Amino acid sequence: MKYNFQPINFNPSLNLKNLIKKRINKLELFYDKILSIEVYAKEKSYSNLNKEIEFIISVPGDQLVVKKRSNSFEFSLYSVSTSVERLLKKHNDKTRSN
Repeated sequence: MKYNFQPINFNPSLNLKNLIKKRINKLELFYDKILSIEVYAKEKSYSNLNKEIEFIISVPGDQLVVKKRSNSFEFSLYSVSTSVERLLKKHNDKTRSN
């Protein structure tokens, strides 16, 4: 599985990069046929909830997109990865039943 991390409008800390890598590696436990993951981190200045993380996950025959926004990148990452884990479990169950 390959992944790409793209920060938009800010310079990410090493801690944030490591957290993202750790969360991405954990996703393979939930679905082992992930082809690639695109991670976009955006900082917007016009809102209180200005830290946004988006995961675009390519799996065979489908593309899963999850986007979360909060006041910190760490919480956005936690929220989006929790949602992605749940989505991958559903996708895995769906492909097994077919």
